[in-house]
Amino acid sequence: MKELNAEPYNKQEISGKDSDFKDYFAPMSLKEAVELLERYAPAVKVIAGGTDVLVDYFGRMYKIERWLDLKNIEELKKIEIRDQKVEIGALVTHDELEKSEIIQRYFPVLRQAAWDIGSPQIRNMGTIGGNIVTSSPAGDLLAPLMAYDAYFVLTSTDGDRRVRAKEFFVGPKKNVLRKDELVTKIVIPILSKNTYGKWIKVGKRKALIISSITLALVISLNDKGLIEKAKCCLGSVAPTPFEVEEFNSLMVGKKMEELNYEELANVVSKSISPIDDIRGTKEYRKDVAKNLTISSLKEIERMVRVD
Repeated sequence: MKELNAEPYNKQEISGKDSDFKDYFAPMSLKEAVELLERYAPAVKVIAGGTDVLVDYFGRMYKIERWLDLKNIEELKKIEIRDQKVEIGALVTHDELEKSEIIQRYFPVLRQAAWDIGSPQIRNMGTIGGNIVTSSPAGDLLAPLMAYDAYFVLTSTDGDRRVRAKEFFVGPKKNVLRKDELVTKIVIPILSKNTYGKWIKVGKRKALIISSITLALVISLNDKGLIEKAKCCLGSVAPTPFEVEEFNSLMVGKKMEELNYEELANVVSKSISPIDDIRGTKEYRKDVAKNLTISSLKEIERMVRVD
């Protein structure tokens, strides 16, 4: 392989003489980054904002031989509209996501979820790509991305491949990303103007919590007020972010006021498979999911009436 321009920094300049890693790379381009990844994977750790990986590293949950820092790759920091889709670079921070006029206009559920993440410090550093790759069942952005039918662009030296959000996550903190790939873009189709959504996060406090349960509900109507598409996705209720598949079929072709909210809420409650943990019991999460579904549907019906 040809020589790369991303010279490794002297590790003593980074962490002192007791550092336990060999090299630190900070490439300036995506091409350079994937070439470095191909050369050193799996003995390299990719870092974006660092809000998850550094906590684990300093907790000595694993040993890292080499760091691949993406912070200098400007092409991964953009939010753009192309061909009726919004493309979000993987290095866009939660704060940038929340403040983006494009996100506010087209994807308010995603915007609200970004605002609900952690603390201001976390939102200023953490990235959408990092939230995706961490793949926690409680990741705040994941249910909204599924609800908006997003797909992810995964890049390697072989080129790009696209994976739908609902197919990316395969287990707690597990996904289909190969060792030689980077998540580089998140692409979301722009929905009809008659699209409404609701986001709710339940936790013990506002900042610095892992959610007990999250719900992202997105409903699109046609010009006659009939439901064309409905997605109900939840976090912290299954091994992965979870979409209630039956939800859409029960709603399509109906008006909001024709829906049986109690029936829909029961479908959601029966579909999820939460666990007992420090943040809540299985029964608690099922009850909360049911209540959140009803309150979200009522709120969306109110939005439709106001419009």
